[in-house]
Amino acid sequence: MKSNRLFYISIIEIAAGVIIDLLAFSGIVADSDVITGIGSGILAVGLVQLLRLVRIEHNPELKKYVETASKDERYAFISMKAKEAAFAVYIMLVGVLCIGWMLLGYREEGMLAAMSICLLAFLYAVLFRVLARKY
Repeated sequence: MKSNRLFYISIIEIAAGVIIDLLAFSGIVADSDVITGIGSGILAVGLVQLLRLVRIEHNPELKKYVETASKDERYAFISMKAKEAAFAVYIMLVGVLCIGWMLLGYREEGMLAAMSICLLAFLYAVLFRVLARKY
């Protein structure tokens, strides 16, 4: 299990969450309520991932199932389709929010929503070019 990359990532997430929470509780950072929430969220993600890895490692049937599923082309296709659908839904929802906020006079929120759409479209274009060269 220790050779597993996710194990190390989980440990780093747990450590980062604890450090962020300690900084928030000590009062070193401003707006400690928000920082505490962020630190606790990172800590929780790390703990859940670590518990999942331990559960998989101690259950041979589950380990075999996870290994098979990760190599299965059907799951890769489903994952790709889910990401594609999430991308489309996000663009549509944020686009509607952007227009709605602009019409209601919330210019800052509308601009932020528009910038998030632009950033996502830019990332898509860059990653498409990189992956097109790779494959």
